[in-house]
Amino acid sequence: MTSPLKHPALTQLKTERDDVYAFEIDGHLTKEEIERVYQTLEEAYEKHDKISLLMRIGRYDGFDWDTLLSDTAYVGKLHAFRHIRRYALVGGPSWAAGATRFLSPLFRMEVRHFELADETEAWQWIYGNPETEPAKD
Repeated sequence: MTSPLKHPALTQLKTERDDVYAFEIDGHLTKEEIERVYQTLEEAYEKHDKISLLMRIGRYDGFDWDTLLSDTAYVGKLHAFRHIRRYALVGGPSWAAGATRFLSPLFRMEVRHFELADETEAWQWIYGNPETEPAKD
């Protein structure tokens, strides 16, 4: 008996600007996925002093707790405070908006929560747009 194929819970979204990064969460985040995002962001910080970040949350089923104790996560969070200009959280569980409002004064970066229906506004706020496919004839 074979097990069903597992799709990644975290994927990077293409953007039109190279200083704007975006990811989508759909499911349970593994330590490897989170560390891959930190690696992507570290590479971005080498190219840009400041970036903007959008995180779209469709379905959130938690994350691997051992990630909190990893060196990668610790360093990644410290670097994020220095290099992220604006961070837009789009969608997510019901507590996400309240947590964002409560925690945003603790960050140097600007942080805002947007409902899924307001995703276009979130993209505009971080100075970016998702990359669109060219029209097909």
